[in-house]
Amino acid sequence: MISSRNLGFAILLSVFTFLWGCTGHQRLYGGPVLPPDKVAVIKGSINVFPGTAMLSIMSVDGKRLSPYAEQIEVLPGRHILGVEYHLNLAGGIYANGEVVVEAQEGKIYQLNSQSDGSFVTFSIAEEQAK
Repeated sequence: MISSRNLGFAILLSVFTFLWGCTGHQRLYGGPVLPPDKVAVIKGSINVFPGTAMLSIMSVDGKRLSPYAEQIEVLPGRHILGVEYHLNLAGGIYANGEVVVEAQEGKIYQLNSQSDGSFVTFSIAEEQAK
């Protein structure tokens, strides 16, 4: 017989395995893999722990992605990103929106969100070299 403790652990492990498989890097262009100086990278933020916020990339130029896309590679040019915000608290806060980026080759961009109560705004900024 399976104890409730073991069952809880198995469910938790399954959820984290599922989320790990859904997150990650997605290349959104055809053909061979291009070097980093020929593509743009756009990053979201995946957090599944209570009290943290998750900012997922849901679509690019109308093409739906995995619901947990954390980072994508795109060709240079104008792209419309569908994004989703989720605050991981009891009940949580959900918000959807779009962000437009003029992606340049070799650049890395970070999606950002700002929440004020139940109102959420989205933005995108180029990451600065470290």
